[in-house]
Amino acid sequence: MKNLFLLRHAKSSWSDPSTADFHRPLSKRGISNALSLSKYISEHQIIFDLILSSPSERTQATLDLILTEKDFLSKIKFQEAIYHAEMSTLLELIKDQNNLKKNILVIGHNPGLHFLIEHLTKTLIEKFPTCGFVKLSNFDSWKDLDANILDLKFFVTPRDLLHD
Repeated sequence: MKNLFLLRHAKSSWSDPSTADFHRPLSKRGISNALSLSKYISEHQIIFDLILSSPSERTQATLDLILTEKDFLSKIKFQEAIYHAEMSTLLELIKDQNNLKKNILVIGHNPGLHFLIEHLTKTLIEKFPTCGFVKLSNFDSWKDLDANILDLKFFVTPRDLLHD
């Protein structure tokens, strides 16, 4: 069985309005939330075989904070196509992955990630917040990903991690 993990980057800073969207850094709250998520991932022993990431500054900074294991670094592939990708682009990118990979993490942006979750699970979610993290499962091949077939195994938000 395969597992697809989706992560929206942590909260970015808007302190300098002249900073281009692609280059926005994380805010203090974003850093704190990413560190809390890192603890959650570590405590739950979640392992990724492949990480597909938007190359934006805020997604890279989020990854730097959540990935505590050095061996994850060799598993990261920065994909320009993920930066503000539509749901269909994300779906095709995931479907193209090697079937030997069991656990794939995609880190990117809304609204593409939000729509992808709803599309794959037939579950309406009110909001996919920054640093939101989901696990989708119940499929055996990346090529077979399609609408309404996946189970939403968990949906963790920064607010949930405050209570851990």
